[in-house]
Amino acid sequence: MLTVNIGQMEFFHMFLILLVGVVYACVGDCKAQPDTSTTGNKRIRLILGEEQVIVRGMRPEEHFWGPYQFPRPYNLGDRLVVAVHISNDDIESFGEQNRWFESHDKGETWTEIDASVAARCGLLLQNGDRIYFPMESGINLEDYKMTPIEYYTPEYDFTQKAEEGILPIPDGVTFWMWGTTIRAYRADRLPESLSKKEWLAMRIPAGETTPVKESVPVDWPYLTRVVHSQNDKHILKPIYPRGNLKIGPDGAIWVSAFSGEGHINPENGQYTPYYSAELFRSEDFGRSFQQRSHMEYRADGQEFPYLSGGFSDSDFEWMPDGSMVWFFRSNWFASTGQEWSPMYMSRSTDMGRTWSKPVKFSELGTLPRLCKLSCGVTLLCYARPGTFVQASLNESGTEWSEPLVVMTPEDRSNLGNTKVAKPASFHQWVGSCNNPEMVPIGANSALIFYSDFYYPDEDGVKRKTILCRKITVEFVLEK
Repeated sequence: MLTVNIGQMEFFHMFLILLVGVVYACVGDCKAQPDTSTTGNKRIRLILGEEQVIVRGMRPEEHFWGPYQFPRPYNLGDRLVVAVHISNDDIESFGEQNRWFESHDKGETWTEIDASVAARCGLLLQNGDRIYFPMESGINLEDYKMTPIEYYTPEYDFTQKAEEGILPIPDGVTFWMWGTTIRAYRADRLPESLSKKEWLAMRIPAGETTPVKESVPVDWPYLTRVVHSQNDKHILKPIYPRGNLKIGPDGAIWVSAFSGEGHINPENGQYTPYYSAELFRSEDFGRSFQQRSHMEYRADGQEFPYLSGGFSDSDFEWMPDGSMVWFFRSNWFASTGQEWSPMYMSRSTDMGRTWSKPVKFSELGTLPRLCKLSCGVTLLCYARPGTFVQASLNESGTEWSEPLVVMTPEDRSNLGNTKVAKPASFHQWVGSCNNPEMVPIGANSALIFYSDFYYPDEDGVKRKTILCRKITVEFVLEK
């Protein structure tokens, strides 16, 4: 990955692009099912239920990556519903239509339903409204003229707002794999049509059933927008929040987000090639959001490798002692060439105003997700390669059980319909994107949702399949 600080016209970093071919030992050694760990004078046992098929898609040979991935489940009280991504995995397809399924027996069986159910999947607020942020596709900038980098002079004004139809010289440039160039712009410098700091929200007013579109102002200092360029095609990446909306103990709405591929560090105003994780909260029922926390990735080559995407996908939760935990993904294949890197964790004891220095929690961790159960235990799931679940063992979230293996991280390349002598890519090797999600279904249980690209149908044909499994927390008193 090559990064250029345009403002100073000098190279920022040069990274080696490596393809990683091993799984870290600490994850590969996790074999015990069910897992039993100790908390106080009690033991916690995690029990893994049977696989339940939600939907089968095409054979992996037809379309390996993209369709039939990324399940998004919701517990509506009277039923469970899940949205399944069936489009490509790119910024132009994020807002494409999903397939929707429901279960009235806590995930034992599933039936496809109309997409209109999405209106019920928003977060229920204290005023009776529901709100959610739909996925948004990127904006094609074919009508905008891009200012060539070679137009830079020492007198170039990096504070001036560009005219409509013009993209200024970027604050920084990152070169991805596959010939993609990513230009980063501080949003305040872009033309007015592209500089708005707002999210598209859907609100279902109390007592109504029809969602209403809202433009929600977001207080995001140093918001950086990125443009993906390939083969003379330029797409502005959307900025909708990727995390799950939650109601905090303070009654506010909280949600996590992350920057684009490269951003302006708000602490020094300089461009950095990494993602940054963000937390936002709203005190007015989601009509505006304010940045609560910013987590910068500080590469040092050791604890925080240079070969990393930075802190991107993240999730947070409040623990019984009042503290908060925050988990971060740090890998990004397209920018580093590796599919897994350590997952990090940070804690706050002042409601997210300040955070401890992130520490490595595990050797891998794509899309961490936290699920708080009413029995007092918080579950953590994460993936790639494999899929894992851990349980909190104390009130502060500083101790966690050993990983329960939901899907093995081992080589699964020979499970395809057409066996390959040597996998052409990591994706063929691992057999799934594994991005998991969880929802509670009882005081001590949750459902985990994930994909398996080699799951056989009734005829034995391997198909990309969305599955769910029950995770049960069992307490066993110490003798």
